[in-house]
Amino acid sequence: MPYQKVTIALSVILSSSFLTNASAEGLFLRNLHTLDDEYRGYCLDIPGARERINRDSSLGARACKYIENNVDQMFEWVAPDRIRATEYENLCLAADRFEEGGELYVQDCSTAANQKWSLSADGRLGPAANVDLCVTLSEDRRITNSPAGLATIYHSRDLSLAACSASAAPLQQFRWAPTDEQERLEAHQLGDDIPAELAAAIRRVTEQGATAGATSELYVDQARSYELVEIDVASNLAYGPHERHVLDVHTDTRRNGDELRPVIMYFHGGGFVRGNKDGNRNVADYFSSLGLVGVNATYRLAPEAKWPDGAHDVAAAVDWVQKNISDHGGDPDQIYVIGKSAAAAHVATYAYRPDVFERDARTAAGVILVSGTYGADPDTASEGRISYFGDDFANWHEISTIGNVDRTTIPAMFVVSEFDNDGVEESMLDLISELTGKQGSMPRVLQLIGHNHYSSDKSIGTQDTQLSSAILQFVMSNASDGETQASH
Repeated sequence: MPYQKVTIALSVILSSSFLTNASAEGLFLRNLHTLDDEYRGYCLDIPGARERINRDSSLGARACKYIENNVDQMFEWVAPDRIRATEYENLCLAADRFEEGGELYVQDCSTAANQKWSLSADGRLGPAANVDLCVTLSEDRRITNSPAGLATIYHSRDLSLAACSASAAPLQQFRWAPTDEQERLEAHQLGDDIPAELAAAIRRVTEQGATAGATSELYVDQARSYELVEIDVASNLAYGPHERHVLDVHTDTRRNGDELRPVIMYFHGGGFVRGNKDGNRNVADYFSSLGLVGVNATYRLAPEAKWPDGAHDVAAAVDWVQKNISDHGGDPDQIYVIGKSAAAAHVATYAYRPDVFERDARTAAGVILVSGTYGADPDTASEGRISYFGDDFANWHEISTIGNVDRTTIPAMFVVSEFDNDGVEESMLDLISELTGKQGSMPRVLQLIGHNHYSSDKSIGTQDTQLSSAILQFVMSNASDGETQASH
């Protein structure tokens, strides 16, 4: 038997907070139950945007747009039975037909029957002429356009009239909600720590002698904050003549805005002799999913590559990005380069040793050095280091970045993990000490709690936002500093 919706008498309606609040000002009309996929709730949403609404398209339900331009989601109750779009002149909610599958539109307000609505005591919304029908969210949802920088992308669902039923209650109950009921959550404001069970697993594999493979396995089932269908990837774009001189550009198809966006470049690790970009796309995916532009790059490896070829490859990739990234929506003046492990050594050479370039290399807006070692010390000469630095140990003091810093103008952030590899912390501190002495201020430093050498980059795009939030804060602060300097 269909659920019988009770139409509330006007005297009851006016005494109910459900309706008196809606009468006072424009509010969201959102679903009562928070569905698993959209914590902000789903609000009735007029198609189009702001002043460019599309009256010929049916209304849907979209993630409630808190603390932003949300006029296309603002409604109010007009007694006795109409729902008006608050910010638009004389537009009211209407149904195209009073039967299952009927759709919702906005029309010029009138006394027509298809604009008369009933609201039940438990939040059921339906046509006053047919109390057996309820406005209903679809079971399926999809990704929809969202502002850049928002923590998680918006989702939407279709709306239609369907038979009221107890089993469909989570999709059929609505409530009025103030537009500032929730905070607008930006990605850089996130601060969730690593889940306890994952931290325990990372510590366990670390104590067992962690490998990149064993650590990566722990992240296979970790939920991501984005979906791959959001991301467009322009793959294997050549930035130089070598087969490994390639990079991928990641952009999001659902983020709004025409302005050029900051660019996050990522160079993988691999002990100077291994690694490729294909196993590390999550970094570029995540930042592009926020509306930035992600670049995932690779470089030549030892023994074919010798110092300072890695730094030359970083410089060549940055040069290509600065010349071409505006074609992908990126800002050539806001390029931030992340180097992980061995690539951190290459990026450090690029940033701090302009003397290794025959001509001035284009400089990035900032560098993020993750779990790198920055010296060339014969006492810690691994096979990978000998393969890249060469076996003439007498020259290693000249190869080392530590002790040879010649430029301090590129903003930097250093990152180390709680359970990082031997020598990483000492090397980082030595380089930071030199930088601090030469530039007169200390660079940013972040310790990732619960992580080992291999887990830090894998965490980007998961619940654990220790690293990703710090990178976003670094980017935003440097971007604002640049704007301030440009205005003077």
